[in-house]
Amino acid sequence: MASQLKLSQPSSALTPRSDRIVCLDECYCEIPEFSIPHTYTGYHSTAPELIAERVEDATIIVTTRAPINAATLAQCSSNLRLIAVMAAGYEIIDLAACRERGVQVCNIPSASAEAVAEHAIALYLAVKRRIVELHTVTKEGLEWPERKLTIHRFGYLPRTCRSETMGIVGYGTLGKRIESIAKALGMSVLIAERKSSTASPRPGRVEFYNMLEKSSIVVLCCPLDNSTRGMIGVEELKHMDPEAVLVNVARGGVVDEAALVTALQEKWIQGAATDVFAIEPANASSGPLLADGIPNLTLSPHVAWYADSSIENLKRSIKTNIESFVQGTPVNIV
Repeated sequence: MASQLKLSQPSSALTPRSDRIVCLDECYCEIPEFSIPHTYTGYHSTAPELIAERVEDATIIVTTRAPINAATLAQCSSNLRLIAVMAAGYEIIDLAACRERGVQVCNIPSASAEAVAEHAIALYLAVKRRIVELHTVTKEGLEWPERKLTIHRFGYLPRTCRSETMGIVGYGTLGKRIESIAKALGMSVLIAERKSSTASPRPGRVEFYNMLEKSSIVVLCCPLDNSTRGMIGVEELKHMDPEAVLVNVARGGVVDEAALVTALQEKWIQGAATDVFAIEPANASSGPLLADGIPNLTLSPHVAWYADSSIENLKRSIKTNIESFVQGTPVNIV
């Protein structure tokens, strides 16, 4: 898709005190006007091979999902000062390389917590009630008239919410929001201690594997970092209740996707849903979760964040983050 260029003022007006702001992916959210001396160049989206050339003269980079790695940073001007991630997750940024070059990175924590929490619950209900599968069966108009009932499609007696225990992995603003909805629906809730923790669980938390064993729903809403990458694999899936549902609204790399496919095929767990993938955008050649014939798996294309409140929060926060940084009072630095 062709890029779009916007300039807040002629480039000739750039002064040593002005910043050159470049946004690599405006497609996610409209960028607000900044009340600081600057020029602005915005691109609808940016292919990986174009990132370096588009940011080479930037002093501030705005990105949502376009990655900034060490190789890209090496081609950037020495005037680059800030990378402003327009999202909560910042795993797309090589933080070590940024620190080495003296480039600061900020994010927007919790901007989409309301929307993602609701989407997580929607995914859980879709899996538990087999909504997508039964939609297809109903539309086909064959099985229901012929058999009179379709309850055999469940393969088990589904629980109502009051009979469910939800385990939550990641207890920031998003985890707390999911907890409040789950409790409003009548569920019991367990908050997992960090998997890597060797100490006794903190008050109000449950040891990680204990949570897996006791939960009928496990919701992942933690950041992706070295401690959570591949956190859910064969061993963890086998620890789960055979009737449990796994919901991932964290990041794709938190789950071993091939192991999840096996778990569903071998019925280690009852079902799963994910809004995130190890490689995005996902396709059948890059993602095992897009293969045909995987039972009781519901997918959505990383849209859990999208809502009116999310867009409002993103626009307000990206303006605050950048202007505060320029004014010498940086916020949300990671």
